[in-house]
Amino acid sequence: MTLMSEDPATAVQYDQESEGPEVDLGYWRQFLEDKESTKPSNPLAVDPSTDPDILAEVQRSWDEFRTKAAVRAFGEEVLLNGVEKVYSTAKAAEFFGKSNQWMYWGLRQDEPNQQVFTYKDGSPILPERVGKMGKRRFSLPIIREIALSCWRRGNLTEEELQEVMAKILLAEFGEGAFAPPD
Repeated sequence: MTLMSEDPATAVQYDQESEGPEVDLGYWRQFLEDKESTKPSNPLAVDPSTDPDILAEVQRSWDEFRTKAAVRAFGEEVLLNGVEKVYSTAKAAEFFGKSNQWMYWGLRQDEPNQQVFTYKDGSPILPERVGKMGKRRFSLPIIREIALSCWRRGNLTEEELQEVMAKILLAEFGEGAFAPPD
C-alpha cells in the first residue's frame, strides 16, 4: 500500500514492507538550491560597519573550526549547507547558561573601549540588527567569538568555554553527529 501526499512539503511515501517512510527529496533539493541562490550578503550576521579585515578573520577562523570538526567525525551529510542559523539575544544567552541581560551587559557601549565582548584586536563585537526595532541576530560564528572574548577576559573558565563550544557544535551539526557509528 502506498500513500502519497499532493503537497510537496509533505511528500512522504509509505510502504508496508519498509521500516519507515521514504521521503521524496526532490522538493527539498530544489528548496535548498533556491535557498543557496538567495544566500544573505552578510552570512556572519554582524554589523555592516565592522572592519572588513575583522570579518575576513572571523570567517577564516569559523571555516577552519568547521573543517576541523568535520574531519573529526561530523560528515558533510549532517550539515545544513546554505542554511544560515541565527539566534535571538535570549537564545544566544542560552549557549552560555546566562540571561539575555548578561548579553546586553556584554554588548553595551557606554564608554569607548569599554565593551566586554571584543574581537582579538579589541574592537567591539556588534551583531547584525534587523527590523524596525533593531533586534540583534547572532550567528554561530559570532557566538563563538563572544565565547572566545569571554575566555580571554576571564569571564569563562576553560571548562565553561568547552561547554559553550560543544553547544555550538551541536547547534551546527545536529544531535545525530554525536551518535556512535553503527
